[in-house]
Amino acid sequence: MNKKEKNILRAFVMVSQVSITILVPIALSGWIGWWLNGQFHTQIWFLIMIVLGVGAAFRNVYYLTKSFYSEDMKKEHERLQYIEALKKQGQARREQTENASGEQKDADRKN
Repeated sequence: MNKKEKNILRAFVMVSQVSITILVPIALSGWIGWWLNGQFHTQIWFLIMIVLGVGAAFRNVYYLTKSFYSEDMKKEHERLQYIEALKKQGQARREQTENASGEQKDADRKN
């Protein structure tokens, strides 16, 4: 399996996990709210439980996506650090070259 196919499969898995992570808490809390309304002969439990289910679903999605992309974020951070190190090396080499050429010009002027 090549890298492109792995990325497509990984994206499909992510979409599936997110949809399940959203649907299950909302449906379960809605069912519990409906059951509580029947037990207590009220209408408020369904609404309360749906709000709690939506909150739980978004919390779960946050943690799922955070853990899912943490490895990618770590790799990106390492790449950025590598690029910054290369820039610093290049800048140091430029300064050394400028200093060396400045010293050469001074030596040429004295002669």
